[in-house]
Amino acid sequence: MTKRFYRDALQLSKDKKKQLMVIGDPCGGTYFQFISDLFPNCEHGDVTLDLFGCSKCNRMDINDMDAWSQFESNSFVVMETGTLSFSKDIRKVLTQIKRISGGDFLSAGGTHGFLWENYLHKTYDKKLNYLTHPFDFREDSFHKSKTLVGKEVLELEFMKL
Repeated sequence: MTKRFYRDALQLSKDKKKQLMVIGDPCGGTYFQFISDLFPNCEHGDVTLDLFGCSKCNRMDINDMDAWSQFESNSFVVMETGTLSFSKDIRKVLTQIKRISGGDFLSAGGTHGFLWENYLHKTYDKKLNYLTHPFDFREDSFHKSKTLVGKEVLELEFMKL
């Protein structure tokens, strides 16, 4: 799904004459890094955000609300690769994504499912806070996620953030 969403986001950015923002370093951060090295799911955007990203990335913490202010409203098509799972307050982060994208947002999610929820997230990274589902603004109205602590299900109406 990441590969398809990246291609779609890249084309949308050209069609809408907006920059492409990728949230999540395409060079790293996957559970099976050697597979990502051999078969990358996406490439960097005009701007790529990742706290621990490679030298091509803007090393920004997605939880830093002040850092989001450097990006103009409605200036990007945003493609996210699962980094939202590290949000401390997913509503606040999604509100910034909505602002800078004007609604043009694709998220591969990828951190949902029985195995991920119950086992794999514990071995991946202790800083994960959410399980996230894929989101495609062209089809979906609600961004769906679940907190890892408390298992609260969140369905946030993206265009109203």
